[in-house]
Amino acid sequence: MEVVNVVIPPLPSPYTYLLPERLAAHIQVGCEVEVPLGSRSVVGYVVPLPDGHEVSTKFELKPISRIRRVHPLFLKSQLEFFQWVADYYAESLSSVIETAIPPPVPQKFEHYLSLVAQDLTPDRKPGKVEQQILSVLQAQPEPISLRILAARIKGARPAVKRLVERGLVTMREQEILDQHLLSVEVPSWAKTEVTLSEAQQAALNEVRSAFTSGKYSPFLLDGVTGSGKTEVYIEAAREVVATGRSVLVIVPEIALTPQLIDRFRARLGTELAVLHSGLHPRVRWDGWRALLEGRCHIGIGARSAVFAPLHNLGLIIVDEEHDSSYKQQEGLRYHARDLALVRAKMNSCPVILGTATPSLETFSNVANKKYGYLRLSSRPGTTLPPTIEVVDLNHVKPWEMKSRSVSPKLYDALASTIAAGNQTFILYNRRGFASYLQCERCEEVVKCPNCSVTFTYHKNNHSLVCHYCGTHAVPPSTCRECESLSTKSSALPANLLQRGSGTERIYDELRELFPDVSMDRLDRDAVTDGDQYRRILDRMRSGETSVLVGTQMIAKGHDLPGVTLVGVVDCDVGLHMPDFRAAERVFQLLTQASGRSGRADKAGQVILQTRVPKHPSIVSTEAHDYRSFALAELETRKMLRYPPFSRMLRIVASSAEKSLGGATLEQFARELDDLRESHGIKCSVLGPCAAPIEKIKTLWRWHLLVKSSSPKEINFVVRTLQLRRKKSKQVRVIFDIDPQEML
Repeated sequence: MEVVNVVIPPLPSPYTYLLPERLAAHIQVGCEVEVPLGSRSVVGYVVPLPDGHEVSTKFELKPISRIRRVHPLFLKSQLEFFQWVADYYAESLSSVIETAIPPPVPQKFEHYLSLVAQDLTPDRKPGKVEQQILSVLQAQPEPISLRILAARIKGARPAVKRLVERGLVTMREQEILDQHLLSVEVPSWAKTEVTLSEAQQAALNEVRSAFTSGKYSPFLLDGVTGSGKTEVYIEAAREVVATGRSVLVIVPEIALTPQLIDRFRARLGTELAVLHSGLHPRVRWDGWRALLEGRCHIGIGARSAVFAPLHNLGLIIVDEEHDSSYKQQEGLRYHARDLALVRAKMNSCPVILGTATPSLETFSNVANKKYGYLRLSSRPGTTLPPTIEVVDLNHVKPWEMKSRSVSPKLYDALASTIAAGNQTFILYNRRGFASYLQCERCEEVVKCPNCSVTFTYHKNNHSLVCHYCGTHAVPPSTCRECESLSTKSSALPANLLQRGSGTERIYDELRELFPDVSMDRLDRDAVTDGDQYRRILDRMRSGETSVLVGTQMIAKGHDLPGVTLVGVVDCDVGLHMPDFRAAERVFQLLTQASGRSGRADKAGQVILQTRVPKHPSIVSTEAHDYRSFALAELETRKMLRYPPFSRMLRIVASSAEKSLGGATLEQFARELDDLRESHGIKCSVLGPCAAPIEKIKTLWRWHLLVKSSSPKEINFVVRTLQLRRKKSKQVRVIFDIDPQEML
């Protein structure tokens, strides 16, 4: 009897099972099967046996119980990629497969009826209902659905059963494959034809040449905001699909997929498969199946789409490659941009990394000639970049402010824009109404009981929300810390003051300043699904909304020609975080937000409000000078040996007991000292110390950083520490290779 290997999540290694003869003809690599494991039955995936595999005679092999699905859930050709991911991130193959494949949904089937012959000579006269059915089938040349027939003729189901038994009618079962995307009408704003500029055509020619050569060719498509990078994506995809190969398009945010899909469909008229976790499970699974079975040749999705089962992959596009959202922060902590490059190399095809603000890692790879460089230095036609003006809030007196958050300069610009019939984006990269509540007497702040962060106050539902663990609470009317003291004296209970701001407060302030102006809000509290997101942007496109207030969600990828003003209420949000990428991220956000302004033939204007106007991130944004910012930032990183001048590992240990995580990492630090001596490992170690956010979801957190010039050393360190670590249910340890989050 034959044997096969089965990967069983979350077990680290495949198990070998016997393949019963009754199943042998149906088993393929990628099939989902049910197998016995100990005293229970579990689900796993069939993978090939390694070369030279010998079956051990020490144990009695058990047979596969059954096949759960006839069709494989992934391609055999994907296994090399899955194994690479497992090896690089020091994870099991089972965890990679479990992460890659969206949850399958139950199959749906339809029954179709046909006449056995047109000249019917039944052995007995059909009944009334049977005769109706036969008449319908005689008049219908194509098979007809039993469901539709039963809706038209009462009592059809038992009558059909009798006709089938008598051999007059045949009934076949067919799986229903939903085609959700095709039913969506392409919006009128999406262009069906475009003429590429000279720079766009030159970029397309480079990609075409790379695709024709059949070699792995990574490109940075460095295009200023509004320069038309998406047009290059679409035209490149058109040419690749025309040759019979497939295209994968990845975006950093789920919210960006609807508009990109609309633009692709308007131009290519091709069925697209959409993949991201925000979709209904059946829609997501149908998209996966459509790619798996070769019914679709273009896959578009967020981070997890990098695992899409595309046949004969010919091009990968990573939009906004700089975005930190490409890094998965739970479970398998992969970086989708980095995996896109690996997958393109395995498939010998070009990959386009598009952005107006390249990550410093990508910029460094271009400088070192590892990536090709494609430049779109201007917007199409005569459209100029927006003018940017910095407002130094240190020089604006409180009584001069038009509201708590709106300076006179921003107010005047808003009033002029509204009077001219144009539209405005207002960015404030914090949600809620107030950042925190603080006692006016003792100055204590109201903190989340589960995390070492303050609650954010939300006015619309009068609640306190922790944006780390999701805890909701009713805001106290007075300070709890002062209440006991107040009862022992004649002092009145101390009030809680609302400190800081958020998009909700900014929205309310603007409504008071401009009561007759139509406004909307775009943040994760106002938008819970793709339909709401689409409706808000549709109102902007139609001109129904004049002012849109939001977080970084409004800064990414939107092409709204009516927007001529972008105001950033507080540029300093995130600037002073304990993270070596803080300055880079603020520069990227400000530049991306500024680029939403002046995209048609109207001049764009940007107002940046700040209290640190001389910070390099803000100075470089104002000057539209990415290169100077990048070179200065790289010089600092080089001195400190931060990426891209090293590879990094962050180890986070968390426990309900405050000191346990620290003790675990102290042991790791000693193990690392031993590795450096015994194996010549040249890594440097920082820490351990308490994480900047010490407590999240009731667990106290410690972290330790390891830096090395070699990714192999980092991987060796992780594997060794995993083996030497004493397992403990009291301490949770996370090994984050190439971390993007330092808090």
